[in-house]
Amino acid sequence: MALCSYSSKLAMDGYTVIDNTFLNEFLPSATGDDVKVYLYGLNLCANPNTEDNNIDTITKVLSLTEKEVVRAFEYWQEMGLVQIVSDDPFSVRYLPAKKYSGGTKIRNKEKFADFNKQIQEIITGRMIQPNEYNEYYSLIETYHFEPEAILLIAKYCTHLKSPSISYPYILAVARTFADENLKTFEAVEKKFVEQERSADEIEQVLALVGTARKADIEERNMYLKWTKTFGFTHGVILAVAKTLKKKGGFAKLDGLMTKYYEMKLFSIQEIDDFSAHQEAMLSEAKLVTNNLGLFYQTYDNVVSTYISEWSNKGYDEKALEYISNYCFKQNIKSLEGMNTVVQKFYKLGLVSTQAIAQYFDHILAADNKIKEILDATGLLRSVSSFDRELYKTWTENWSYSHDEILLIAGCSKDKASPMTYINKIIASLNENNIHGEKDIKKYLEKSTSQKQTIPAKQNYMTHNYTSEELNAVFDSLDDVEI
Repeated sequence: MALCSYSSKLAMDGYTVIDNTFLNEFLPSATGDDVKVYLYGLNLCANPNTEDNNIDTITKVLSLTEKEVVRAFEYWQEMGLVQIVSDDPFSVRYLPAKKYSGGTKIRNKEKFADFNKQIQEIITGRMIQPNEYNEYYSLIETYHFEPEAILLIAKYCTHLKSPSISYPYILAVARTFADENLKTFEAVEKKFVEQERSADEIEQVLALVGTARKADIEERNMYLKWTKTFGFTHGVILAVAKTLKKKGGFAKLDGLMTKYYEMKLFSIQEIDDFSAHQEAMLSEAKLVTNNLGLFYQTYDNVVSTYISEWSNKGYDEKALEYISNYCFKQNIKSLEGMNTVVQKFYKLGLVSTQAIAQYFDHILAADNKIKEILDATGLLRSVSSFDRELYKTWTENWSYSHDEILLIAGCSKDKASPMTYINKIIASLNENNIHGEKDIKKYLEKSTSQKQTIPAKQNYMTHNYTSEELNAVFDSLDDVEI
């Protein structure tokens, strides 16, 4: 640990000192991105041991790609202001500006005399300034472009844009060629010929996305990526472009084509099926949120976070409508709350509307039987989870029938805790292996002389569930662990 260091607040609120040599001699000939990278890197130098002192921070703060940041530092290294000490991880050491005189690398003017003349004849709409010439020289010397390749790139850019095209655009195009290792006249010409071959097709796409002009280099490269790298046909690209309805342009279309490529959707049918599925999930999102009493400006996050997951589990629109209505009646009015209910149903193997409805009927049928027992004891209350647990033990674990339990319940009316009394009697019967209404009656006659009338059976099965019935189902779900 360093003996002395800046606090994070002092580093944030302090000052970054810039040498006047940089401002007077280096800044005028540098591009805006180069200057931004240099200055922000200089700021990071003040606090070298922080976690944010890395290339990822610079890319995020300056909204640049990692390649653009590296290129900027390569430029400053050529100018003698920094030294790149490591490529992995990327690391830069700043050098004193005053050690060098002039922010422009000294070059042999005679060496580039012909090049200067030719590129000025191409860019006829304005005069080329010394710093621009130096950028072209850097492409030739640092990136190892053939001068003829740079001239061809400049000529093509003026053809697409205008004779006064700005040089940062020419530099950006040249660097994309450098990324593809296309630095000779022959390689650049071949790429341009390939782009021109698709010019008519690209203009058709441009028209569909609402652009009435020639395609620029970026758009031509995108189209070649879709067709040559991704493998999409022109027909598929047109079909996707039509879905944009002249909104979003090439950039949005590129996002869609990239998404479909990553999802391995290459035909119109595959893409249409996926789009139809997305529309269906969007409809489900609106239905569910409306049933829960929720409103969203957009539903993309609802679809990706909840609907998509539920759909993958097998829940269709009818099932989700059924569950969302149930949740609302249970005062569950959030998507996360509904998700908990869905997970519990899924744990129970309940996916379809029919299966969920049958589960409701099963739970309510059991509750109705328990209610008969409560009525027989004289208890005027709703069924509780304690009652359900007892009834499950009596019927499933100890194998006593509902009629046998009703028979015992009839003898518990005058008891302080009828359900506890019934449990005690049935436990005793089970210990003595006494089953059957006849033998149970004999046992009861010995323990009590009071007789009760067993109420007639009732049918409570219905789909018009009351709040009390819904509460019964909800209580049963509390026992389901997810």
